[in-house]
Amino acid sequence: MGYPDKLGATLHRYCDDAILICRKGADTALKAFTEIAERMELTINREKTRITKLTDGFNFIGFTFVKRKSPKNGKNTIYIFPSKRAQQAIRSRLKYLTSRKAPIKPGEFIELVKPAVMGWVNYFRHTNASEAFHLLQRFINIRFRRYLNYRSKGRGFGWKKYPNKRLYAMGMFYIASGLLSIRKDLRKVYDEDCRTAVFGKTERTVG
Repeated sequence: MGYPDKLGATLHRYCDDAILICRKGADTALKAFTEIAERMELTINREKTRITKLTDGFNFIGFTFVKRKSPKNGKNTIYIFPSKRAQQAIRSRLKYLTSRKAPIKPGEFIELVKPAVMGWVNYFRHTNASEAFHLLQRFINIRFRRYLNYRSKGRGFGWKKYPNKRLYAMGMFYIASGLLSIRKDLRKVYDEDCRTAVFGKTERTVG
């Protein structure tokens, strides 16, 4: 009988991080794991090591794991969410990449943030991330809106001048089911409006 069966625990490791999923006493499993690590001349970080219940949740490699009752069938279900730290990290990254004062065109702004958002979304797309994606979308739209409003020397935050519909029409992607999509219908209307505006300006100038 191996350690997993004897201790009622399984080890999951990623680089220097590891978790023990225990069906029996966690203290016994942790003690055995510590002894094995010492024989391999590895040191357990006592400050970062703790015992917790799955119902209280824990974070691991950017994910939050927690057991809750399903609202659909009432059964205990393990949910996986992007951790709060991971959500803050992508926001900090986008703040670093963008600025309302950035001397770039709107299209360049979108292409600047797109790779970072795509990587983050792809990493968490197979989890219960719908709420996190919604909050991230809101954050991105606010950053883009304030950039556009500052660029046009507008006042306030630009909610009326740049509603979400207009942002998507200008080419801003939106996160849907873990994929980045473009509202082609709105984009087409926006392009047609731009051509009409340019033609109208030229016509008045020539006349």
